Amino acid sequence: MFGKEIFNCGALRNRYLPGGVIVMFSAILVMVSASGSRAESKAVFLSAQRTESKLIEVAVPKFLFSGNDMENFGERASKIINKDLRFTGYFKPNENYDFMQQAVMRDMRRGKVNFEEWRTLSSNFLIKGSMSFKKNDAITVDIIVYDLQTTKIFFSKKYSGPRSIFRQIIHQFSDDFFLRVSGERGVARSKIAFISKVSGRKELFVMDYDGSNPWAVTSDRSLTLLPDWSPTNNMILFTTYRYRNPDLYAIDLRSKTRFPISRRIGLNSSGAWSPNGKNIAFSMSRRGNMEIYVSDANGSNLRRLTHSRAIETSPTWSPDGKRIAYTSDRAGSPQIYVMNVDGTGKRRITYKGGYNDGADWSPKGDTLAYASLLGGNFNIALVNINDQNVTQLTYDSSANDSPSWSPFGRHITFSSNRSGSRNVYIMNSLGSNQTRISFGSGGGYSPTWGPVLR
Repeated sequence: MFGKEIFNCGALRNRYLPGGVIVMFSAILVMVSASGSRAESKAVFLSAQRTESKLIEVAVPKFLFSGNDMENFGERASKIINKDLRFTGYFKPNENYDFMQQAVMRDMRRGKVNFEEWRTLSSNFLIKGSMSFKKNDAITVDIIVYDLQTTKIFFSKKYSGPRSIFRQIIHQFSDDFFLRVSGERGVARSKIAFISKVSGRKELFVMDYDGSNPWAVTSDRSLTLLPDWSPTNNMILFTTYRYRNPDLYAIDLRSKTRFPISRRIGLNSSGAWSPNGKNIAFSMSRRGNMEIYVSDANGSNLRRLTHSRAIETSPTWSPDGKRIAYTSDRAGSPQIYVMNVDGTGKRRITYKGGYNDGADWSPKGDTLAYASLLGGNFNIALVNINDQNVTQLTYDSSANDSPSWSPFGRHITFSSNRSGSRNVYIMNSLGSNQTRISFGSGGGYSPTWGPVLR
């Protein structure tokens, strides 16, 4: 799959972003040579300053399709983009598809965009697209984004790829557009791995970030637990009982090849990739009680980091790879601790909550998300690494656990039984917009958010 930028122009202007950020943009006119070739360019993100909060209004009518659109690709593309943009928290998509379709038809009869009419539907941006299939079953998508205030093209881009990755192509545009408007990378192309039951046995699954397209990675007919997605590639760690011992394995999603990391007698679990993907931290009961170990990515060069009579498990790396947070009951109850990557400098981080476990380190490095026993129920909380200040994100009588940060730290996925059964949810990093995204009969456990791979 690839995207080719075609055209981008516009004047210097202000854009209001949610959370009180006003962003100024300057788009660069692309010079077109006599031969028709077009130079590449990118919209310039200039500056940001605090101001009033306002969502960006955007209209995304059904994409035009060359030929008979038997599978509703045009409508699906529009709805995928709307969902992606709404998820960012920056945009307010227009969902009056009938009115938008009528406006599209009138534009076609005129042979040009009626900006005045579109401003009655959306005050900021209009996104139009056209799609076609090639003989080799490849799909081509041409998308133009109009700035409805300046009545100019904001940018335009062409995408193409196999029919099988149609959704990823559309997600790619959503991320490109979000980057243009906010200066930040999006997560529309990311995926989430999780555990779900199949015939009573727990297997590893993967789905799109919004819960679409879930598919089974394993079919072990055994017990699969605690996945962790590498931040650098399509490798996922997990513990499996397939070989009659709780072993730690990694699996390559593209080739489906498995690699043993630790198959030592006893429990090998809670694997966590280092930020550069070159090391793995995990817990192992090699000498009786659970301790934290680190190995190379292939399981070699094993080093023990903790030495106590306590149970110590659930490691997670800091984004700079210099520290590891983990759970220990050395103080009498499970609490979150932090140590240097060589095992020195151990210190307790959590003091609020009678049982704290399953920490995940934020991409920004200043916060840990974890499950905490607060008020008789497990809820998701954040703790600041520096001052130990705690912020509770979920407040209900259900069990909420297994938090995992999105690649750039704006969202968190977690597991909850608030619907009556275990399922995967997502929310923003402040706890709002909590949304269920898994709906399979086998439920959803232990989600881990994968990277946005280029």
